[in-house]
Amino acid sequence: MKQGLIFASARAKAKELNLFTEERLYRMTEAKSLDDALRIMTEGGYGGGTNITPENFYEVLAEEEREATQFLREAAPKGIGIECFFLRNDYHNLKVLIKARYTEESDYERMLLPDGNYSVSELKERYENNKLGFADAYMGEAVKKIERKFETDGISPRVIDVELDKAMFSEITEILKGKDADKYIKEYFVTVIDAANIGSLLRTSAIDAGMGFFEENFIPGGEIELHEFKECGTDKAKLAKMVGGTRYKEIFSRVDGNDLSAFETAKDDCLLKIFSVNKSDMFSVAPAVGYYLGKLNEIKVLRVVLVCIKNGVGAEEMKKRVRALYA
Repeated sequence: MKQGLIFASARAKAKELNLFTEERLYRMTEAKSLDDALRIMTEGGYGGGTNITPENFYEVLAEEEREATQFLREAAPKGIGIECFFLRNDYHNLKVLIKARYTEESDYERMLLPDGNYSVSELKERYENNKLGFADAYMGEAVKKIERKFETDGISPRVIDVELDKAMFSEITEILKGKDADKYIKEYFVTVIDAANIGSLLRTSAIDAGMGFFEENFIPGGEIELHEFKECGTDKAKLAKMVGGTRYKEIFSRVDGNDLSAFETAKDDCLLKIFSVNKSDMFSVAPAVGYYLGKLNEIKVLRVVLVCIKNGVGAEEMKKRVRALYA
């Protein structure tokens, strides 16, 4: 196990040198045209030497994500919980497939993410033939719940999202009970769950939906229990006091009224730091996962920048939307 982690960490350190620098990102945000921005992206190693165009940059970004995922899949030792990161793509893609069935969306393929633990084609075949439960019991049970709700109450995108999110985090929590599960991966997903619940409560308050609505969306598995949220209700002062002594204090401090964009940015930064501050621990998975998450964050940032330039969004507004790069 230790030898495998050292090798994975060394490979991650080498690949980390190719991540975008703040200087290069700044040049992209200041680019005068989309073509200029794409040239800077090519300088950064995107496209594998091929010409990146306004028509194909989405595909180039998707290919970079596939390569980063493949690196982590190959580099990290088995049994430490790496598959939890890939499950997120699986569940997202399953959401897309289900919504396409119920809404008769014909252009759903553009919303699919790269393969997770399952290829999109396998996921689609199993879903359409009612065989998901044979591969993944959590997915199979969630689909049954969604179908039962459709028969009795109709369906909504929110129901699909809630049921699949709960199933995904239940599966992740179970995987991370394993004796070899990496401590940083555990910390990461506990933080994901708690931050999601905090954000859910803030949105509940913003739309004045009541605690019943929040309870429907609550995800078990974090450090903050449901009863603690219920004691706070939608009182932000009580919520601030509850998280005051936790790692979520800084995230919560970024809440600006009902605008949660700064909260989401702070949440992403907090999650990246779990691995970035531990990237010198060569006997853990932190360097490999840190590179992987840093690369995904870089791809997200570049997508935001390119879409903003393409749609004529001003530089200052663009910078507000950009997440901090992995450091």
